[in-house]
Amino acid sequence: METRRVQITGGATFMITLPKEWAQAQKLHAGAEVELHPHAPDLLIVRPHRDSQPTRGVLPLNSKRGDALMRAFISLYVAGFDIIEVKGERITPEQRQTIRKITQALIGPEIMEESRDSIVIHNLLNLSELSAPKTLDRIFLMVHDMFGDAVRAVAEHDAELAHDIVARDEDVDRLYLMLYRQFRIVLCDLLAEEAVGVSRVQLFDTHTVARQLERVADHAVKIAQVTTALEAKPPPKIAEALRRGGDHVATLLREAVQAFRTTNPDLANQVIDTALGLEDRLMKAVKLLWDLDPHGAQLIGIACDSVRRVRDYSINIAETSLNAAAPTP
Repeated sequence: METRRVQITGGATFMITLPKEWAQAQKLHAGAEVELHPHAPDLLIVRPHRDSQPTRGVLPLNSKRGDALMRAFISLYVAGFDIIEVKGERITPEQRQTIRKITQALIGPEIMEESRDSIVIHNLLNLSELSAPKTLDRIFLMVHDMFGDAVRAVAEHDAELAHDIVARDEDVDRLYLMLYRQFRIVLCDLLAEEAVGVSRVQLFDTHTVARQLERVADHAVKIAQVTTALEAKPPPKIAEALRRGGDHVATLLREAVQAFRTTNPDLANQVIDTALGLEDRLMKAVKLLWDLDPHGAQLIGIACDSVRRVRDYSINIAETSLNAAAPTP
């Protein structure tokens, strides 16, 4: 950190000098323009004026293929690059298919150029076109329905509904990764807040809640997979216990997100207290599994554990809403 003394010229103009090393590194010269960005409450960002250029990331293929290639591409997408170039000595048909698959699975990327040793992907979605609160709302609606349907599917042994839940998880992942990308961009560039329309703190809390919801979706998939693995419908008492537990937890999830949306600490505390009081009820449902065969008990036990985990994620969301409601120092 360097300290500069404010000077006044002409009786009205405030002036400070720029650090010499920084100015030279930025190739500033007499007459060069700089941008001043006041940032509430007490920060002023100074940067050289340049025509904005798209950021470009390079993904060397080497021997990457399949899931490893997909994970590497997602890392660059989330990092916030406008252009991603996949390069290799020779891109195999399998690798091309993987790149096409992942670009179709994400929001924004489109393949613009292809050659023997290169694939260039542009992100066509602008930050200003995204609304973090609306994206969170979409994620919540999808996840809430997925969880409710998953519990119903296992209670009624509805394999068709279970398969549909697994397919819906891909849509949740697409929205979550888009929100995560937005969060990373704003973390790296304070000026991106202007385009996003929410503060970094708000975006951090929104991403935290979205991450919990994404995990709820994963557990909905887990419950759906139990459904397809079961050989028969669970006994009536167990099916009813699953429905009741699922309904209670779905209500908690809805109220936790509502507490976050409305910055309502009273509702958040109510969610936490109610959730903690559900422990005994959820444990009673688990005790019913003792009468099942080992294989069936293990599968239903996985579903019961997922319901309990969703309860825990609801608590996490409620605690995030309490943190968001706290005054800023």
